[in-house]
Amino acid sequence: MTADGIQSAQLLELVLGLLGRLSAARPVMLVLEDLHWADHSTLELVAFLVRSLRSVRVLLVATYRSDELHRRHPLRPLLTGWERVRTVDRIELLRFQRDEVATQLAAILAAEPRPGLLDLVFDRSGGNAYLVEELAGVVRRGGDPADLPPSLVNVLLSGVDSLSVAAQRLLRTAAVAGKRVPDRLLAEVARLDEAELFAALREALESHLLVVDQTGRGYEFRHALTRDAVYEDMLPGERVRLHAAYGETLARAPGLAGDDTGVAAALAHHWYAALDLPRALPASVSAGQAMTSYAPAEAQRHLERALEIWPRVADAEERTGLDQVEVIRLAADAAYRAGAVDRAVSLLDQALADLPAEGDSVRRALVIERRALALRDSGRETEAIAELERALALLPPGQVTRAHAVVLASLAGAMLRTSDRDEAAGEVAERAVEAARATGAGEEEADALISLGLAHCYLRTTDEDPDAIRSGLALALAHNVPATALRGYVNLSDVLELRGRHAEAAEVAREGLLLADQVGMVRALGAYLIGNLAEPLLRLGRWDEVDGLLAQALSAVPEGIFAATVLELRAERAAMSGRYADAEADLRTARGALGSTTDLQFVLPLGYITATVALGRGDLAAAREAVAGCLPAEAFVWTARYVWPLLWLGMRTEADEGVRARDRHETVPEQSAARHQVLAALAAELPAAAPTARGYRALFEAEQARFRGQEDPRPWSAAVTAWEAAEEPYPLAYTWLRRAESESAHGDRAGATRSARQAGEIAGRIGADPIAAEAAALARRARLDLEGGPGGPAADGHAPAGSGTHASVARGSVDELARFGLTDREREVLLLLADGRSNPEIAQALFISPKTASVHVSNILAKLGVGGRVEAAAVVHRLGVTGGG
Repeated sequence: MTADGIQSAQLLELVLGLLGRLSAARPVMLVLEDLHWADHSTLELVAFLVRSLRSVRVLLVATYRSDELHRRHPLRPLLTGWERVRTVDRIELLRFQRDEVATQLAAILAAEPRPGLLDLVFDRSGGNAYLVEELAGVVRRGGDPADLPPSLVNVLLSGVDSLSVAAQRLLRTAAVAGKRVPDRLLAEVARLDEAELFAALREALESHLLVVDQTGRGYEFRHALTRDAVYEDMLPGERVRLHAAYGETLARAPGLAGDDTGVAAALAHHWYAALDLPRALPASVSAGQAMTSYAPAEAQRHLERALEIWPRVADAEERTGLDQVEVIRLAADAAYRAGAVDRAVSLLDQALADLPAEGDSVRRALVIERRALALRDSGRETEAIAELERALALLPPGQVTRAHAVVLASLAGAMLRTSDRDEAAGEVAERAVEAARATGAGEEEADALISLGLAHCYLRTTDEDPDAIRSGLALALAHNVPATALRGYVNLSDVLELRGRHAEAAEVAREGLLLADQVGMVRALGAYLIGNLAEPLLRLGRWDEVDGLLAQALSAVPEGIFAATVLELRAERAAMSGRYADAEADLRTARGALGSTTDLQFVLPLGYITATVALGRGDLAAAREAVAGCLPAEAFVWTARYVWPLLWLGMRTEADEGVRARDRHETVPEQSAARHQVLAALAAELPAAAPTARGYRALFEAEQARFRGQEDPRPWSAAVTAWEAAEEPYPLAYTWLRRAESESAHGDRAGATRSARQAGEIAGRIGADPIAAEAAALARRARLDLEGGPGGPAADGHAPAGSGTHASVARGSVDELARFGLTDREREVLLLLADGRSNPEIAQALFISPKTASVHVSNILAKLGVGGRVEAAAVVHRLGVTGGG
């Protein structure tokens, strides 16, 4: 009986009746959350409703946490029975993936989470939505998400406190081990007899605090935060004792680690945590040396810890077999491989300062060579070349040594990055290959071959196959030198993209990225490879894939030119989509990352994207300044790839200026005419061997004709053919748009319609919103039917409601129509005409007769000096006149 004298069965029937009556009026959803905490009566009610809710409009939703259900939990038998009920559906909510955690964090924080925070929260929460929310709450309160708030610690430890003493002891032992612990190692350190061990393990597993790891031969905490809570709840002396026990056990029987590659790192961790510095030092150095090739960021952490310990261990050199300078060099190498180029420079500065002034000159030269590479990747190419030449001068004259091969190979690679030294790079690369072969230095030969192949492909106008690069890549892979192999993948994919072989370039970059991921170099050379994969995909119009790749690269927080590589591509992607503010933000960050670099492969794209944004905003002066500010006085063979797009934008800017002047009945400004001559002279000297270069050359020539006032569709048709061969949809869409404008001006309505449809379809497919908007605006002005069916322009030729117009020229407060002497009524008629209205439609809108409208139109055409309605509409569009104009 209940307190009110109602029997339990009667109460169940009353609830069922209430739900039935409510559902007769409208469907009902009853939600019961956290059934794992429900008492017996609540579970009885739920079971009754599941059996009885058959013919009523009621949806029963019940939630529970599977990790809260131990073997004897009363909910377990109910769940088993419900699996056999046809009207019951079980929906398992999986842990969030990284992108889902990012979405949840953004919603909670009301801002996009910074990459470092996202990685930390995702790693610590394991994708558990509740834990993500708790950690986000710490951030919102200004706390450190690495620290657990007391309220969350209590929740996490609540399950631990209910276990037996033996199980709690086992969990503390497992927590000290780290994220995972092999079963044999746990048994050895826990020092429990077999029966007690298995009983404690079963208890921890049934409570869902521990789970069997992926290998099937060890254990890990279900939630990393639970492990942290258990570890932090231990007494300091208890932690030290267990760390020492792990160190002693692994030193005696390293096979218990289950993975030979992790023994050194585990020993370094446990000896350091046990405060045993004499044994922590050699273990940290060994771990750093072992991990540099596949986990450089971890290797750097171990080696820098060794440097911290070094002064406190009296016999450091005897224990490690190295001097401190060599450990610094190893740490710098790991930092460089991990993409921390600024830190690498700092460490190498320290190494050079610690080397004896009159010591081994070859050793000093090799340290300088390492420092020069880091300087080069910080955007300081000129300084890097000077350092490499200094290193070369330190080597013994009249001899050929392995050190000569090392320094010469690096010097050749650095020279290729500067416009004033690139011609000499090929000769230096050949000397490096000869030195490497003479001394049997296979690793250095691989590096030199890559530089030699790159020099040949960049400096020769012939479509030379990158055989030397392929040979260097194969040699690097054979010698297991991942850093050199990755450089080979970077340069090979770059050369293929230079040749316009987009699909091949993307495939090579993908292969390289797999290697970068395996060896932990995604943040460094991997960022180049992501850029080299994203660029051909961008050219091919696969922009959604590009977005994912660039987000992945930036989540690793790359530095220097590695960051600039990714940011420039993201800025270009944003500019092509019309997101000009986003593009400008990325450009600012990229400039900061590049520093004082003069490397044209970064400087020229910056100018191109800046000019693209300026043109999108209608700022011709800013576009002209952006092009002129970075366009070299003379172009080199390898720079054609970057110079042709700039030349096109430069000529496009002057063509827009010329059209604007003619629309205003003014002469073309002398500055524009002079700039046209400069651009034409540079284009005449520039080779166009690749399909992409030929496409830009065709665009340049078509823009030249437009600058001269020659509205001839034939140059645009030639450009269409060139871009179809190059298989790049973005410039192809732009070219179709210009061809449509030219055909419309020539009265070829059918041709203009076909071309505008092509422009709109391609632009819409890839997301080039400015071009799509321009195509729609042209269709309204010229009364073209872009769709030819439902969803296209309305029958009267107007755009569907809600569609906007796009003004390619912004004027601010300038009255562009004042110069034509139009009356107020003529202004009104002109704006309606520009919107594609017929004379009867204009008359209806202004409450005048069609004949009066016709007279106004004739006067307008005469005052504008144009031959027809389409030309008049085009003038209004180009001058950026809106309803307030």
